[in-house]
Amino acid sequence: MMFYECPMGTNTPEDIVDKFNIREIVEYDRYCRDYNHYDEMRSLYSDDASVGVSWTKGGINNYVEGSKVNNAKAPAKHKIFDVIIWKHGNRAIAESIQSIQIRCPLEGDVVDLATHMRKHYRLEKREGTWKIISAEPIYEKDTMFSAYADGTFCPDRKELEKLRPSYANLMYRRIKYGGHPDDTCAGEDKPETIEKLYRESSIWLGVMEG
Repeated sequence: MMFYECPMGTNTPEDIVDKFNIREIVEYDRYCRDYNHYDEMRSLYSDDASVGVSWTKGGINNYVEGSKVNNAKAPAKHKIFDVIIWKHGNRAIAESIQSIQIRCPLEGDVVDLATHMRKHYRLEKREGTWKIISAEPIYEKDTMFSAYADGTFCPDRKELEKLRPSYANLMYRRIKYGGHPDDTCAGEDKPETIEKLYRESSIWLGVMEG
């Protein structure tokens, strides 16, 4: 079965403590990312952790260093609405439902970018402590407008139509800032990408045969 089919509402006292700790880690991860506490953020990940987002894929150290650069150019704020956790033994899947909010200069104006997504985490309990093993986004939709009522920002529709619908505006801004966004991330515009991620996570969690 898929991890999201695991029964809910049957937590043991140990499960409750574990899920509380996992939720704290996930929420603190985003807090540290937003407010430049990079050493603290790094401590939440295992040394062999991997992170995939629209702007990079690789090891945790690469992600931390890239986050420093990105936050200096266009600070992002992650607003978390819910954290859902599925636990099996010393492994867990957590999904954080969130919005990424960025205000930044673009094309002679100042814009507000809002990207709605789920952050998909795998965590493992090692030597009594939960650590993040991997983290990936599942993009849903995004919008970008001038921050001002009399703003002049108007993106090129033809350029936007070449990009993935679930995070086209995020990619558009990245390109305009000289970046090369990854267009292979999981997203609701390509359900097969979510199916693949969920199947791999279910096998990793140990609730589905490989």
